[in-house]
Amino acid sequence: MTGLSKLLAHMLAAGGPREQLARVRWPLHLALREMCERAGRRGELQILDFPITFRASPDVGIAAIGADAALDELVRAGVLTPRGRTRSAILAVDDAAAIAIRRELMTLPAEQVRLLQRAGERWAALASTAAKNRSTAARSAASTVTSSTPKRAKRSLVGIA
Repeated sequence: MTGLSKLLAHMLAAGGPREQLARVRWPLHLALREMCERAGRRGELQILDFPITFRASPDVGIAAIGADAALDELVRAGVLTPRGRTRSAILAVDDAAAIAIRRELMTLPAEQVRLLQRAGERWAALASTAAKNRSTAARSAASTVTSSTPKRAKRSLVGIA
């Protein structure tokens, strides 16, 4: 693992989501963007070992370039394990891999770990929101009733016309 995939692994180990929907990537991109914005405001961008650039995306709004590929690299490296199929597919953190990454995380400077922990926790919160939104069925427009009275022609108006 190098660059962005190592950064994501550190975020996972420092409080990131234990599992996330495999096909929903917006929580990751938003957490990365917020981390960079926060670090930029505090003058801590140099703490990150890897510069992150963003671009507009129709799928996630503003995407971190290379983040999806880095997440796929974590799957290939065994840090994330795919489970389930189709709509219910998730990526779960492998416990053995997480232990090794946490040990590595402990060797990093405290300011960097603090930044990664906040970003990881934000990613976990957003991933939890995405999972909740996915599990909650959308209301059907057809089931919305504006009145409890059915719409029928009034008998007094039937003969008029």
